[in-house]
Amino acid sequence: MINFDHINEFSKSYDINNNYLRFTHNHLYYRKIDIVGRENIPPRGTPTLVISNHQNGLMDALAILYLFDDHRQPVFIARGDIFKKDSIAKMLRYLKILPAFRSRDGGRDDVKRNLDFIELEGRILNEGGTLAMFPEAGHQAGHFMSTFKKGFPRIAFKAEEMADFNLNLQILPLNIYYDNYFNFRGYLSVTVGKPFRIGEFFETYKIEPNKAFSALNEKARAAIKAMTLDIEDKEHYEEYDILRQMRHTPLKELGKRSPTPLYEQQREDIETVRKLDEMRATEPEKFTALMTGTREYLNGLQKLNFRDWLINYDIKATTLVFKALLLLALSPFFLFGFINNIIPFKRPEPLKRKMNDKMFSSSVNYALSVLISFPLWYLIIFVAAWVLTGRLWIAAAYLFAAFCTLFFFFKYKKWFIKWCAACRYHIMDKSGSTLLHRVKELKQKII
Repeated sequence: MINFDHINEFSKSYDINNNYLRFTHNHLYYRKIDIVGRENIPPRGTPTLVISNHQNGLMDALAILYLFDDHRQPVFIARGDIFKKDSIAKMLRYLKILPAFRSRDGGRDDVKRNLDFIELEGRILNEGGTLAMFPEAGHQAGHFMSTFKKGFPRIAFKAEEMADFNLNLQILPLNIYYDNYFNFRGYLSVTVGKPFRIGEFFETYKIEPNKAFSALNEKARAAIKAMTLDIEDKEHYEEYDILRQMRHTPLKELGKRSPTPLYEQQREDIETVRKLDEMRATEPEKFTALMTGTREYLNGLQKLNFRDWLINYDIKATTLVFKALLLLALSPFFLFGFINNIIPFKRPEPLKRKMNDKMFSSSVNYALSVLISFPLWYLIIFVAAWVLTGRLWIAAAYLFAAFCTLFFFFKYKKWFIKWCAACRYHIMDKSGSTLLHRVKELKQKII
């Protein structure tokens, strides 16, 4: 395998590329990013080990990377099986990612190499660097946490041991949260917890390392769990998930009264889950009845092919007609945006269909679109406009218009889909659909 010894050295080219990716990530791909607790981030040069929940593939790593505004270049740790080919390993090294091998990722020799990498990671921390990792050692397909593996405490204690337990390592817990894992122009929230030290476990580590690993994992997991929407009841996960969505305040409304709307919505969701857990423990019959009704409601939504927001939504025929006329009036702008953006916008779809893990969908969307398809496509249409018109300013104006209508094209598409759903709902409601009537009744009862 290639050598990773100098991965912690500052890279100018990496920093330049990051400026472009930071802009596209923070201002284009996401509609809004809420950062809460930024003041808890230790200054650059402080040995810092960042730990976070993990739900959304590459996007979680980017959320951490672009949290820092001091040009530090944290080193990430990822599963070792993706480093098998040297060409990929060199790219990952450039991106400042180190491997951590699990027994299922390779042979015994690969797992033994972890000792060398833990030594390297300890040196990076002793040099005042920042390491970032996901202690669950894999992303979760939903709003729940898994157990923490021993890799994180091994690195932390090794770094302190290398400094004769005087490193004063800072463990920085984060919570990353999305309003939607897959959508372009969604909301992202990053909550930065208070950093903590591990000195209380030193004596235990010297005598019983595994006991110290477990104790540190327990403390770290509790710190992240306190900030995270963690639905522990896997049997009723779907019921919990729809109930917290039914109960929370819409982002549009929260945005009018808070600068961090997604963070506030997440706090509401955490409180809903807490109350449901409390009901399950203290009022089991009521809880069972609620889960039964919610399951029937979910099945009804699936049969109708409706989203929850539609149910009991007051939709007037005059409103639908007005929206239809508005959509028609705006359709030329949509068509311009569609013609000039649909090819790069849809370019990731064939690759996404081949993936078994849907939680990598947004990672593919972002990486392929931002790095390849949109830059290349915009270069093509810019050159084509320049050649056809012979005027540089016309080509520049056309490119600017194509870029701006990308966002309108995407928004219009959502408006149109919602309008179609609202029309179908209105027709079914007026025709007296028995199933729709039952679903409406169930929602009222649930709420």
